[in-house]
Amino acid sequence: MSEKLLELDDIVLSIRTDPTGPFGLWGAKPVRVLDGVSLTLHKGETLGIMGGSGAGKTVLAETATIRRAPDRGRILFQGDDVRKLDRKRTQRRLLMVRQDARETLEMDKPVRRQLQEKVREYGLPDGEARIERALGQVGLEPAQFLDRTPNEMSGGQQQRLAIARALVLNPLMLALDEPVSGVDPQLQLELLRLFERIQREQGTAYLLISQDQRVISRLAHRLAVMHAGKLFELGPTAQVLGDAKHPYSRLFLGHEPGAIPPEEDMVGRVYQGCPWAAHCPKATERCKGESPSLREIAPGHTVACHAL
Repeated sequence: MSEKLLELDDIVLSIRTDPTGPFGLWGAKPVRVLDGVSLTLHKGETLGIMGGSGAGKTVLAETATIRRAPDRGRILFQGDDVRKLDRKRTQRRLLMVRQDARETLEMDKPVRRQLQEKVREYGLPDGEARIERALGQVGLEPAQFLDRTPNEMSGGQQQRLAIARALVLNPLMLALDEPVSGVDPQLQLELLRLFERIQREQGTAYLLISQDQRVISRLAHRLAVMHAGKLFELGPTAQVLGDAKHPYSRLFLGHEPGAIPPEEDMVGRVYQGCPWAAHCPKATERCKGESPSLREIAPGHTVACHAL
C-alpha cells in the first residue's frame, strides 16, 4: 500500500439548524452529521463514498479538506495533526470540486484574472505558466479561454475550468462531490478520462462522492458506504459493489429487494446503537443499545454490524 496521505480518526461533527418556532424562540437545534468516522486515504488512491441523501457525504468531504473543523477527533495530513499545521498551506493541498461549477467560479470575471488572483493568494511562483498548464491539462486552450468569462462558456467547459482552478494550486488530494452528475454521457466519459489521466500523471488522490455505481466502479480503488453520519462498510470496490455484507449496504446497492425508508429527522440525532437497527431484519437488543465499530471480515474489508 502506498504512503498515507490523509487520516481521519473518530471524527464527530455537529451543525446547528436554524432557530425554530415563532420568532425563533426555541433556538437552534444540534444536528450530528458525522458520528465517529475514521478512514485513511493513500497517495494516488481514489476512495469512493456512497450513501443516501443526508448521510453526511458532502460534510465529510468538507471536513477532509479542512473546510469544517470537527467537534472531536483528529485529522492527520502526511502524518501531522492539521491543527499544528499552517491552515492555508494545508488547504491548498486538499481541495474540493463541487457538483455545480458555479458555486466556485466567479461567473462574470475573466478566467485569466480569477486564476491569477488564486495564484497570488497563495504566493505561488511561475503564475502564467502554471495557469496555462492547468488549462491545458483539462483541455481548455489558453489562447481561447483566458479572456472569456465562465458565463461565456458551456456547462462542460465551466466544469473543466473548476477542475483547472484546483489544479493550478497543485493539490495532493481532490474531494470530488458528484463531479459528473447531471452531464450528458459524452461529457461524463471525457471527465472520467480526465480524472484518470490527472491521477496517472500527477499521483493525485481523490475522495469521490457519487451515487453512480458505474462511476465508482471505474475510478474508486476502495468504497465506503455511509448512513446517518456513520461508515457502515469499507473495502475494495469490487468486493463492496459485488458482495456487500452490511444489511444497509445490500439494500442500498440493490443486492436485496425493497425500498430504503426516508432519512430520519436529523435534528438532535445521536444514536445509542446502530442507526439502521429500526429497519434491519437482523437487529437485536444489542444493536439498539450499542453502536457497532468497523471490524475486518476479510482482508481490507470492514463492516460495522454486530450480526456479522
